[in-house]
Formats: sequence, C-alpha cells, structure tokens
Amino acid sequence: MNFVVDWANDPRCNEQKILWIHGLAGSGKSALSTTIANIFRDSGQLGAFLFFDRDVIERSNPTIVIRTLAHQLGTSDSRIGAAIRPAIEKNPNVIISPLSHQFLKLLLEPLSGLEFKTSTVIIVLDALDECGTADQREALLAVLAQDMNNFPFAARIIITSRAEIDIHTAFESQEYILAYELDITSSRNSDDILSYFRHRMTLIRTKCRHLRLDADWPGNEVLYKLVQQASGLFAWASTASKFIDGYDPRKRLDIILNGGVASSAEAALDALYKTALDSVGLWDDEDFVADFREIMGTILLTRKPLSSAAINALLHLPEDRPSTHTISLLGCLLQQSPTVRVLHPSFADFLTTKERCGRDIWFFDQSTNHHHIARRCIDQLDAFLTRNMCDMTLTVDLTTESLPEDISYACIFWIDHICAIQEDIAPVIDRLDFLFRHLLHWFEAMSILRRSRDTISCLDRLLNWISVSYSSSLTVIYCPTD
Repeated sequence: MNFVVDWANDPRCNEQKILWIHGLAGSGKSALSTTIANIFRDSGQLGAFLFFDRDVIERSNPTIVIRTLAHQLGTSDSRIGAAIRPAIEKNPNVIISPLSHQFLKLLLEPLSGLEFKTSTVIIVLDALDECGTADQREALLAVLAQDMNNFPFAARIIITSRAEIDIHTAFESQEYILAYELDITSSRNSDDILSYFRHRMTLIRTKCRHLRLDADWPGNEVLYKLVQQASGLFAWASTASKFIDGYDPRKRLDIILNGGVASSAEAALDALYKTALDSVGLWDDEDFVADFREIMGTILLTRKPLSSAAINALLHLPEDRPSTHTISLLGCLLQQSPTVRVLHPSFADFLTTKERCGRDIWFFDQSTNHHHIARRCIDQLDAFLTRNMCDMTLTVDLTTESLPEDISYACIFWIDHICAIQEDIAPVIDRLDFLFRHLLHWFEAMSILRRSRDTISCLDRLLNWISVSYSSSLTVIYCPTD
C-alpha cells in the first residue's frame, strides 16, 4: 500500500506514469484498489475510479471506458470539466467514434494546456480483466498501453487485473508501465489476513453472545491455522469468515479446519468452495438439485444481476419454492440483495470449470445455460409483449414508463444469450417464430426502456449468429466422411 502511494506522489517517476498491479484471483486486488482510491479521494487527488465487473454489463463494456473516464475527470475538477465540455459540444458524435479517437478528442487535445502544479491526479482502473473479453478489449488495451503515457498533465494511472495473456502482452513491453505482482506469500500479506480474521472473529463473538464464546475465541493457534489455509488469498479469508458466521460458528469453524492446508492458492479456493457446497447437505435431494441448477445457472450467466423476485418470474418458480429458499443455503457464496450474484468471480470460475468443481451437479456448461436462459427470455416475451403496452396499467409503470424487471431483462438480453449458444441451435431457431408475432411489440418495449438505438445492432448480431451457426451445423451434417 505504502509503495503505491509513494510511487504516485514521487515526481521522479515521470517516466513510468502507469502502475499495473497483477495477481491471482482472490489475492486482494480489488480490496487494494478500493483502499488506494479512498486514500487519494481523502487527499483530493482522485480524478477517476472505474471498477469493472463482468456480471454487470454496464461495468464490463470496453467501448464506454474513455467517455466514462472523461466524465469522472470532468466532475472531479472544474478546470478539467471546463476543458472537456467544449470538445463534446463541438463534436457530439465523438462518443461513438473509435476509442483512440475518443481519447484524442475528449482527453488529449482538450487537456493539453492544463497544468497541476500542486498535486498529481490519480486514475484507478480496477479488475481490467473483467472488462469484456480479450477480443472486445483489444482497442482499449491499445489506448492504455500506447496512448495513456501521453496524458497531458501530471497524472498517475493505477491498473489492477489478473495477468491474462492479452493484458500481459500489451503491458510487458512498455517501458513506461511499471508492473508489480502481488506477492501472496509475503509476511506482510499474511499479517493483513491475520488482522482480517481477528476482526471478523470479534464480530462473530459479539453477534453470538448467547453461545458464551471465550473472550479470545477461537484463539491465536486457530487464527494462524486459518491464515495458513488461506494460502495468501483474501477471497478465501472472506468466504471462510462468512461460512463460519452461521447458526453454530464453532461447528462451522471445525469444518473449515478439517479441510487442511492446500498446496496452491487455486487449490485452497477450490477446497473451500467444495466445503461450503458440501455443507448444504442436500445433494441427494432431486428437487433441491433441480432448483440449484436452474437458479445458479441463471445467477452465473445473466448479463446483469437480477433480484430474487425477477429470478422467480423469469424461471416461473412456484410461490412455495422461491429462489430465496435455495439462495439462503448458499449465503457465504452469494450476495442476496438487492440483487443476487456470486460474491467473488473465482466461485464462478470454479463452477464453470469441470476439472475444478469435480462433480457434474456443480458444473455449469455455459453454452447449455445460455440456451436455457434464452428460452426463458423468449417465453416471457411471447407471453407479455402486445400492442400499446403503455395502456396496460397492470404491467407497465406509467409514471416512469418502465417494465417489470424480468421483462426488461428479457427485452434487452435475449439476443445476447442466443448468440452465446454454440450447439443444439435448432430448437432455438424454431422458437424465433415469436418475432413474426411480436417484432413491432419488442420495438415498442425497447422504446419504453429507452433502448431503441440498440434494436438494429441486436438484430444484426442475431442474423449473423443464425448465418454462422446454421452454416456450421450444415457443414457437420453434410461433410463427406472417408
């Protein structure tokens, strides 16, 4: 932490304006970047803080990063805002131009004459690896790696991410980018995790006074063993603490301690996730497994986190078996409100990698689940869409001109899910006949959602997917064999 602050404020570091902090999943990168942002916010130096999230489409779109950066910089300092505003007024279409052009017109040219003699402006970009796919963020990486060094005033850019191949390739050869790998084996990291466990166990003791836990429960020996099991990962410490904070924390702590020390950081996470899932104890119950697979598959692959009520509506769950009944059993792994989502991306990685989760009932094939969600979205739209929806006072909020959450999601993302399907496409193509009945109604719904401009690009993507997928399936069917 001190290293980052010292680097950002050292005027001798002008040759390296960008600091790239990389590390394993769960090593505490986001916790670090949030703390750094808060430090510089308190000192009045924070110009922008962008945190990417692959579960939230608005926070994982590389095409909006430069204009979001310009907006945050402009609101953080009136001088920057006054310089950027005329550039937008002069060229209002700049926000739909290529990212390199956006950087030139929104930042480089307008800010070239500004000087900040008193302090450095800090820009923090957290979890860059969650900003789109490698293909989608290619243009953004080019701007960050090649253009950001020309930032027109005293700025320091701090970027955190996993060491994905495309990011590593873009940054490693740039002399003006200082790469810093988080060392999860360092004594300082272990001390931080120990302090975290002490804090969390104190909260649990306070919460569970009725259990009459000892004043120093669980004791230093146990705390040090937990630190060993964490293998340097804050994600492990956070998930384990939430798991222990249950009905009987003593029993849950014993379950964690019996897991032993893993041989690697990833193995430590995997062992913890298996322990948490095993503790549910309902894997022989067919009804529970069916609900778990349908609900968790939706949580993992929706493009935007949904509330439990929207999940119930989208999946047509019965009132006496709502999603909250299943979600509540996975409290240490899932955020439950206001929307439902995995607490850490590494849990999603665990469930979508068969070699890691090790059980068929825990493994989620992404194409298969996109297939399922796409059909659910189409079913919702087929039943809901109709002419003049704004006149349907029971389903459309006329005061805000909005649609129910599940319908809004289906309208915006049904094509997204279809285009992620890689096999068994025939049933989905057959369901597209609903467009003959509801294409204009879908246009109206998208207008209500103020997403009319997206309709043409969505349909273009759908047509391209049909062409490519259908051609591929024909090739497989008719390809002559030896």
